[in-house]
Amino acid sequence: SKAGNCRSTRGSVATLTLTEPSPEASRELHMPAAPATSDDHKKEGNELFAKGDFLRAAAAYTRGIKAAPDSHVLYSNRAQAFLRLHKVGKALEDADRCIALAPDFVKGYHRKASALHALGEPARSEEAAELLLGAIERGMEDRELVRLGVTVGGKAFAARLDAFRKAAAPVAPEEGDKPAAPPPPAKKAAPPSAAAKEAPPTAAAAAKGPTEQSLSEGLGEQLPWEAPPEDFAAGCLQPILKRFLAEGLVSLPAVVYLQPAPPTKGSREEPSLGQISIKPAFASPSTLAQCADFLQGKAAEARARSAVIFVRKALIEYPCVWKEKRKQEWPFDAKADGLFMQCESQNDRVVYFTQLTESKGGVCSVGERPRSSARPSRDTSVTGRRDLGETVQLDPATFALMPRLFAT
Repeated sequence: SKAGNCRSTRGSVATLTLTEPSPEASRELHMPAAPATSDDHKKEGNELFAKGDFLRAAAAYTRGIKAAPDSHVLYSNRAQAFLRLHKVGKALEDADRCIALAPDFVKGYHRKASALHALGEPARSEEAAELLLGAIERGMEDRELVRLGVTVGGKAFAARLDAFRKAAAPVAPEEGDKPAAPPPPAKKAAPPSAAAKEAPPTAAAAAKGPTEQSLSEGLGEQLPWEAPPEDFAAGCLQPILKRFLAEGLVSLPAVVYLQPAPPTKGSREEPSLGQISIKPAFASPSTLAQCADFLQGKAAEARARSAVIFVRKALIEYPCVWKEKRKQEWPFDAKADGLFMQCESQNDRVVYFTQLTESKGGVCSVGERPRSSARPSRDTSVTGRRDLGETVQLDPATFALMPRLFAT
């Protein structure tokens, strides 16, 4: 094309001069903008999802699907966005499409099981558990699938998973005709204590933690059964942190404290603090489900007002809730050690993590704490530096270590 310049002078006829545009100007005029790719839309959707803008994230994933109709990842991502928007039916459709496109893609099964469970019908939750178990049996062993299965199917799912793993374990070859060694002489077992008879192996041992006196110091003038659940949790936390500053990371427990119910009318005895060690609970899905079942029974039996769970991160083999999380969800280093605190009642549920560090030399110091009432005093009487680092409140839907202990 050609560009025209019009020139005129007073009292003369206007003339039109035609000139060719430069090659650079021609390219600027005729070069179309590159269309956005499916990866561009996926990146946009991921950024919006991370900000909590799930509606616009779903729209971005939809544009990506139009650009790449066979992208199972985009269907998986949009299903997750629909779940956050409580559009369960659409999430289920996207999860089915994701599985159809990529039958070996683990997240497709996670999305579908989550959607089935979100329907709130027992039969659909059973279907979700069957779906997850089937995926694991086909070789898609994944801790997120297992964790969701325990959440959805509880103790029954964990038992079936253990049975499958035992059946799939290789059998040791026989050693020919070599005679088997005689069994060792049986030792006479000591009579079990009352506590051992009452509690399963996952919760039999007593834990070191707050005594009635130290709990009273943490609660001030409040009685344990009258304190709000969060104040009760802070009162239990204070002696644990004091022990850490005095003895180090090895002192951190895996323990549950049950807040006692008010004394019954006419009772002469004050309710005692319920305290149960749960360290073995975090060895496998099966032990976690067994322990949760036991604690639910104990909480109901004691008419507990609330329960507080404390677990050192390094003691947890399952569920490793911090793995493969975005920085916005888990702001700590994956190798950071510290203390999880899960506090729950019939009406509420919160999860915190406090980073704790220990090194040789120096003295103890105290970092940020969410509650001043739970802050122990600085202890400089021990050798070695121990720091109470940042405490962050986490999303209980993602980071809860134990299933709900109270019926809602």
